[in-house]
Amino acid sequence: MTTNFSQVIDILISDFFKRIQALVAAFYSVSVGFVKLVLVTLASQKLTPKIVTFCLPLLFTLLLTPLTACQMLPNNPHIAATPTVSTQLTGAQKFSEKSRIQGQYLISRISASKNPSPSKFSGYYPLIDSSDAFASRSILTEMAQQTIDIQYYIWHNDAAGQLMLKDLYQAANRGVKVRLLLDDLNTNPELDQQLLAFAAHPNIQVRLINPKVVRGFTPANFVVALPRYQRRMHNKSMTFDRQLSIIGGRNIGDEYLRKDSIAEFADLDVLLAGKVVNQINDSFEDYWDSPLSYDIERLVKPSKNPDRNKSDEPFLGTLTAIAPINSQSHLHKSSQLYRVQNGAIVDKQLYNKKIQFRWQPMQFLADDVKKLLNQDDKDSRLVSQLRARIGTPKQQLTIVSSYFVPTDLGVLQLSKLMENGVKINIFTNSYESTDVPIVHSGYNVARVPMLKAGIGLYELKSSADADFRRKKRSLYRSKYSTSLHTKAFAVDDKYTFIGSYNVDPRSANINTELGVLIEDKALAKSFHNTFDNSMLNVSYRVHLDDNGQLIWQTHDDKTNKKLITLDKEPHMTFVNGLWLKIFSALPFKRLL
Repeated sequence: MTTNFSQVIDILISDFFKRIQALVAAFYSVSVGFVKLVLVTLASQKLTPKIVTFCLPLLFTLLLTPLTACQMLPNNPHIAATPTVSTQLTGAQKFSEKSRIQGQYLISRISASKNPSPSKFSGYYPLIDSSDAFASRSILTEMAQQTIDIQYYIWHNDAAGQLMLKDLYQAANRGVKVRLLLDDLNTNPELDQQLLAFAAHPNIQVRLINPKVVRGFTPANFVVALPRYQRRMHNKSMTFDRQLSIIGGRNIGDEYLRKDSIAEFADLDVLLAGKVVNQINDSFEDYWDSPLSYDIERLVKPSKNPDRNKSDEPFLGTLTAIAPINSQSHLHKSSQLYRVQNGAIVDKQLYNKKIQFRWQPMQFLADDVKKLLNQDDKDSRLVSQLRARIGTPKQQLTIVSSYFVPTDLGVLQLSKLMENGVKINIFTNSYESTDVPIVHSGYNVARVPMLKAGIGLYELKSSADADFRRKKRSLYRSKYSTSLHTKAFAVDDKYTFIGSYNVDPRSANINTELGVLIEDKALAKSFHNTFDNSMLNVSYRVHLDDNGQLIWQTHDDKTNKKLITLDKEPHMTFVNGLWLKIFSALPFKRLL
């Protein structure tokens, strides 16, 4: 394989992921806990913590009542499917089965490598660079002939998001059947209207899973629809002609798919081929057919704004984030230009059959869609499947996780592994680089016990300059900074997992996740071997000093050679530290 897997960590320096639902879902715990803290310390107050605990959520609910009145989800989540649409999809599936028997035409278009054992192996190809991640999705959309099935947690209404929709719309014009399934947490009225226009194409269907009851004010749903609404579909996959699939940590948006020297965001996807794609297809069908997946036409009414329909093609007329090119309309800006601007190299590989799949045993793992209702079999959850298939690490465990929040039991288990001789290294965001500071509150309290056990902790350095750091708010991270978003880990010299699963309680117990478990010694070793001195060029190595206090070691930014030691958390202000202590003391770790 031509890809240098030692790059896997070197490029894990990019991606911005808004997990605002953790903040909002924890509203009760945060507000109640904070008010308790204040009121209990005020001698003049006659209110007891129990009264506050009862009254605050009640008051918040009463305030939201006018917003929620008369708002209900439709009884039937799906519009009546026309015979034409049903026939088209059935035909596409039959075509796909036939194409696999005939040699998988789409795979043969991009790769000369052959599967040595189709009944045993699947192929994978890492998509490390953000521009390659965009180009691969765009080019495969262009190559697809029958179906494109897509599911994502976030789809931003920006240039990358709109360009991807434009590509898909053009594919539909060629007769490709497009199905788009999005989690409804991060949608907004503007995107709603775009998706509604997009779905008007006869070859396109759009569904929103676990939808809002109150579409105009998202936080209200955490009151009127708890506990269902805090459970989100965090899956990310894009499958072409039921033969090739891209899965991993990336959502659809500029910060995930645009190579930017100012804003570096790191993530990791894999392009998959072979039998594992069949498993992805089956999982997608389960989510698509779920009674929690609503056709967008059942949820969104067309805008009454006449300016939206001035274009000959109403959908294309909604693409407002794509800037004009010279004197031409923004409708003429293509994804090809976006690829060129962002320096993609995978495009030539795709067009010239140069994709070097590595054929190995692998298994696709995914949560049951019933997890969104907390009605799934707990033993069937992705985290349980991982435990069953991997077993107990014997030599080495390497974790790369943007949101690493170990429970007390998790810390204990990691410590026992260290006692049994397992070498453990963990790479996550520092406080300065994380895009969700509240999540860091669940991680920071676990650092000391993990370090006492001998676990190696590395925290990504931020690229934000001093000016940006001074201007940022305590609970906000500027997008003009590095942020780790990769979700991967390697066990011994055998297994590597890549997917959407964060090593945190939300991924384990609340959100649905997916990923692929790859049995490849070379890939696992590449993850393990990246933890050398070069890691200090992009991260802090966290230690305990002789007094048991936290210290951070890194190379200086100018030479990347001189070792410097910090006795205070890098760029942690007094206010930031105060917020961190408050959140660490509150009882909502399960929601992080």
